[in-house]
Amino acid sequence: MSKRVFIVLLFIFSVLKSVYSQGQTQEQFYIEMDSLLDLSYELETNGAFKDSYDLNVKALKKALDKKDHYYTAVTYGYLGYDFLRQGDTIEALSNFKRAQRYALLQDDPILLADAQGNLASIYSSDTTKRELEESYTKMAIATYKKYRDTTGLQFIYHNYAHSLEERKDFDELKLYIDLLNGPQFKDQTSAVYRASIDNLTARYYLALNDYNTADSLLLNVIRFSKEKNFPLELEAAYDAYAESLYKQKKYELAYATRLKFEEVLERNRREDFEISLDRVSFSTDMIQFKEELKRSEIENELQQEKIRNKTALIYALTALTLAILLGLYFTIQLSRKRKQLNNALKEKNKLYLKEKNRAEKLALAKSDFFSTVSHELRTPLYGVIGLTNILMENNKNEAIKEDIKSLKFSADYLLALVNDVLQVNKIDSNKHEDESVDFDLSELINKIVSSFEYMRRQNKNLIKIQVANDVPKRIHGNAVRLSQILMNLIGNAAKFTENGIIIIEVTVKKITSNNVLLHFSIRDNGQGIAASKIEQIFEEFKQGDSHSYNYQGTGLGLPIVKRLLDLSGSHIVLETKEGKGSIFSFDLKYDLAQQLEDKKTTQKNHYLLETGILKDKKILIAEDNRINQMVTKKILEKDGVICTVVENGQEAIEEVTNSSYDLILMDINMPILNGIEATQEIRKTSSIPILALTAVEIEEIRQSILDAGMNDFIVKPYDVSRFKQLIIKSIIEYQNKQG
Repeated sequence: MSKRVFIVLLFIFSVLKSVYSQGQTQEQFYIEMDSLLDLSYELETNGAFKDSYDLNVKALKKALDKKDHYYTAVTYGYLGYDFLRQGDTIEALSNFKRAQRYALLQDDPILLADAQGNLASIYSSDTTKRELEESYTKMAIATYKKYRDTTGLQFIYHNYAHSLEERKDFDELKLYIDLLNGPQFKDQTSAVYRASIDNLTARYYLALNDYNTADSLLLNVIRFSKEKNFPLELEAAYDAYAESLYKQKKYELAYATRLKFEEVLERNRREDFEISLDRVSFSTDMIQFKEELKRSEIENELQQEKIRNKTALIYALTALTLAILLGLYFTIQLSRKRKQLNNALKEKNKLYLKEKNRAEKLALAKSDFFSTVSHELRTPLYGVIGLTNILMENNKNEAIKEDIKSLKFSADYLLALVNDVLQVNKIDSNKHEDESVDFDLSELINKIVSSFEYMRRQNKNLIKIQVANDVPKRIHGNAVRLSQILMNLIGNAAKFTENGIIIIEVTVKKITSNNVLLHFSIRDNGQGIAASKIEQIFEEFKQGDSHSYNYQGTGLGLPIVKRLLDLSGSHIVLETKEGKGSIFSFDLKYDLAQQLEDKKTTQKNHYLLETGILKDKKILIAEDNRINQMVTKKILEKDGVICTVVENGQEAIEEVTNSSYDLILMDINMPILNGIEATQEIRKTSSIPILALTAVEIEEIRQSILDAGMNDFIVKPYDVSRFKQLIIKSIIEYQNKQG
């Protein structure tokens, strides 16, 4: 007898046997299911998570076998929380959706509200699903209120309050805490709910720095959770109590409480780990459930057929046998087809990996290309801008003064173009700067506005700065990123406004003891933007009016702003009307910096601006480009510096060996020996200040420069004042060290 025929006969025998077996009554089923779920809830409340999980699996099997939609929905909800507690939000969401599906089949409003509350809980952990969370919460609350289900209402209030606490939305949290502590739930709040609500209430008062109220609640939760064996609430209470003690500077007691918290946390993690071991077996069990369910359905059908007619049962078994044989046949065919598809999928995966590697190589090549272009464009630009500045300073002929200004404007525009393209590439390559510093906001904005003085005069505009009085003077954050955002927005307003007013406004949106949320707006009364063009202005290389060439630009400014704000967790808001002007606004959050400044540092920095210090100082310039040699030399000689020029790193080493210098300006890319190699050799015998002078993107070589022993760096083309200040600073620091 073949194995397949044996399996078929065994299956038929099991079906026949089931016809004569006595089934469980519906009332007994309800009693058993209620007992299983009540015990599961009690075990979960007391920290026996694995045992609770096993009971839920058992309950689900029975509900599926009975095809009972009500208990299937309830059990899927229980299992969803099991997976949610393990951190497996994907499987938790899947179970909650199954619960919702069976609740709809049952057509039970309260059961559906329970499922909606569960979905709200899972979506609360995903900030992108905030609208879904609130939508399901409102639907569940409306149903519970309609049917006066206070138990369900307490459940949804409690879960939503937890979500608000995690979001630090303490104003709305207070509303739900008052509801949970109100008379409506006074006589029906379970022990574990009482502990959880007290933990939430304590968190609220802790946020208000009301330590007495918070500590009183937390100590009560700790005592209560120990008595009732509520491990999760005990963990949360210890965590909050340790935080409260630390804020009160009770460090010794805070440390002891923290140790207790970590002990409970570790114990709970071990419980979680034990549950996670059952996840694989649960997946296997689910497959078995489905097979058992099919078998159960067949058995039920055969029982009904036997009651009506034994002959019909035989026909049914015959048809079933044929169906199984056909199923086996189609299964074999399907298996063959699956193998073919698997082989095809393997080939597709190989092709995908090949294309992925190719794309990564192209991205790397793109990054290298931009780096090379940066150096090759910035090097001659340094010469052009430097010579233009020298001509403007030395020119006495008013007839050609405007021509020189136009030349400088064109060179500055070309440099801005290079910088914009490189900025987009850095964001795409995740090479953007994310360094936070303390800075003076008003000073930063004034410096940015002053850089647009030439454009302001050219377009006959007035630029106003309005910083609200309650805006903190000094803040802590990414000043470079804010500068890039404001420069692009102010530059955009200045470009498209003529004979108008540009207003830069900063106001406080929200402030706490530690941080501040600032609202920035750049308003102009220029030409505005057509409604049909609003979407495309945030695309790369696009401008608001594609049919006009009156306004120069790369079309990269606003896309850069959008990307930088995305990186900061914010977004740009545009209000505009064609012919009436535009308002670009955004919000950024910053930490509060120390308000007191170091007077010594202030005096020292002021001292560094004195260019008279440079007189008779000997500086070695290592630079292979003749024009750049001349520009750098002329800039320094104007302040009385004695300059010596060499064309490669080897000559620089020889000069330092044979002569004494106050500082070295070292280009990076030079023949024979580059700047890095030359610095490493000089550092073996001398600690003379060495400044890197480079046209390469500094992020790419920053570490190499510092590792080689260079003191600082400046990127060409550079601001002359900053260039001189850096030289003066380096010389003075070196002299102070030498005594």
